[in-house]
Amino acid sequence: MIVSENEVYQIVKKSCVSEKIYEDWADDIGKAIAFLQKNNMDGCEEFKNLIYVTVSKDYITIKQERNQLTVEDLNPIQNAIPIIDWLISGQNKKNIVTNQIISPLIFFSLLAKTSENYGGTFKISNEKKEILYEINTNFEFFKIDKLKGYFIIEWFKSKKFINPNNAKKHLHSVKKETWEYLSQKAYNTYVPETTVSRNSGAGAGLLDND
Repeated sequence: MIVSENEVYQIVKKSCVSEKIYEDWADDIGKAIAFLQKNNMDGCEEFKNLIYVTVSKDYITIKQERNQLTVEDLNPIQNAIPIIDWLISGQNKKNIVTNQIISPLIFFSLLAKTSENYGGTFKISNEKKEILYEINTNFEFFKIDKLKGYFIIEWFKSKKFINPNNAKKHLHSVKKETWEYLSQKAYNTYVPETTVSRNSGAGAGLLDND
């Protein structure tokens, strides 16, 4: 089925909220999934698989020591966003992942969207400090299921940065069953309809009357 970029963003954001993921995280994840779709990757399917395999949505503890954060597993819906925020808050900071990056496609998209908003490049290296990935707005996405091992993630600020703010709209192809699955998740966030809400036009404008 064919859906718009905004529809992808909205359905994923609402699905996140239904999974009790922080709303500001849900906003970032929704944009990241829409960005994957824009780059010809099945972001909705990636997101469906991620919330399906992540049984516990609890926040994963992050260990901090001076300019370094360390986690065993990095998960886009459990700890990736605060890690990214921390990395771009200063220079000479790094994040160590000791076991695996779960759903790397979504994580890479979060990094690329951050680069789009704040500039710079994220570099992911192995234990030998060999650069494996350089992620910015020009990153070319490819299918990748999992990344297991030891990883070092750093952000390098760009000297010159201009936010392109491209408002061009895109349409995306999404599997019908995936869209129905996410729609059911999003449905859980809607306010139940009542006679009062129908008469007052709940949900029709910018104000929530319920």
